[in-house]
Amino acid sequence: MKSGQKSKAMFDRAAQSIPGGVSSNFRYWGDDATLVAKRGEGAYLWDQDDKRYVDYRLGFGPVVLGHARQEISDHITEAMKIGNCFAMTNEYEIRVAEKIKKLTGVDLVRMSNTGTEATMGAMRIARAFTGRDKVLKFDGAYHGFHDYSLWNTYPPTSGVGYINSPFLVPQGSGIPRSVGDLMYSLPFNNKEVLEKKLKERWQEIACIIIEPLLGNQASIMPQDGFLEFVREQCDKYGIVMIMDEVKTGFRIAKGGAQEYFNIKADIVTYAKCLGNGFPVAAIGGQKHIMGEVGPGKIPHGGTYGSNVASMAAADKVLDLIVAGELDKVDAHGKKLRAGWKKILDATGVPYVIQGPDAMPGIVFTEEPVCKEYKHWADGDHDTYNAIIHKCIEKGVMPDYDSREPWFISSCHTDEDADFVLGVFEEAVKEVIS
Repeated sequence: MKSGQKSKAMFDRAAQSIPGGVSSNFRYWGDDATLVAKRGEGAYLWDQDDKRYVDYRLGFGPVVLGHARQEISDHITEAMKIGNCFAMTNEYEIRVAEKIKKLTGVDLVRMSNTGTEATMGAMRIARAFTGRDKVLKFDGAYHGFHDYSLWNTYPPTSGVGYINSPFLVPQGSGIPRSVGDLMYSLPFNNKEVLEKKLKERWQEIACIIIEPLLGNQASIMPQDGFLEFVREQCDKYGIVMIMDEVKTGFRIAKGGAQEYFNIKADIVTYAKCLGNGFPVAAIGGQKHIMGEVGPGKIPHGGTYGSNVASMAAADKVLDLIVAGELDKVDAHGKKLRAGWKKILDATGVPYVIQGPDAMPGIVFTEEPVCKEYKHWADGDHDTYNAIIHKCIEKGVMPDYDSREPWFISSCHTDEDADFVLGVFEEAVKEVIS
């Protein structure tokens, strides 16, 4: 796939001032293939050459209510009449915190700007509350772009060692090895390995941070009882359970994964869908922990946290979610899944479709169920990527990275689904003979 003439010219211009021509490495597809956006509306995205795509990247997930949603834009415009950045609390911030509490059942909420900031703050709160230093995460889980999270997010499966004592592999250069000394990473959905590690090292571990489903592994789901087991073990050893709902929050259910899986964490992090693309995040949790955040106690702060524009966006987003927008998201996801199954069954190629309807993923694999990172990593990503390459050429844009699920918005229609499934079937036939 090559970008069009205008996108290429705009990318070349960007590369003169921005490293790699992008402000996130994940947006780079190659010098001749990286697209530059012109505008978005509803479920659609146009590049600089005015080519339209049905968008299933949605800015890596946040745009759950569609691009340029008018109700949100109008609400922000009105809110901005009072100003944007104050060195004090504002009413929009209070309203958003109250709505998050009502939807999710958390007791107290602190605002932030990004998922990275939220997970970083949540880890600090857990360390301070427990007096312990180490964090336990799971292989393949992504918790933002800070040094404490970028371990075993995408490691070579032959390089992580024995399952009971895996090596920690950093995401890339510049991440201090000393930070890795404060981390553990274990296979997802493996109760036995987790139980063994906690028996040996519980007194060091401040928190277990967990994506309730692996959103960076095409939505690998938790096995029955696994989240409950993590909850039980955290209670047993006095470990803080942090549920990272940056991807799942206000997407897979009104109350997020806590509602979807009927599980309660000690601390929950939100971002992405909370702002429908505006930079906003939140850390919520139980009062006995979050109540310790404050001057002279546990530090947390930030200049732009709770800025009026982002708070107004979240305020309206939550109203729309309460009104039932996620029903449309789920309905579209169900239709795609049914269509994918019919198309892929006809090929005879082994595959799995996994994840919730709001963010389903496809893996070409011999595994009957993907339970952990190694199952996903050993899949046939070349075939998947070739199909997606064809889809993008034909005007359907899921992410080219096979780790990402298809993100659905409430603006995707049945007509979109029919078009997308037609394109997907053509792409599958062209790639799988």
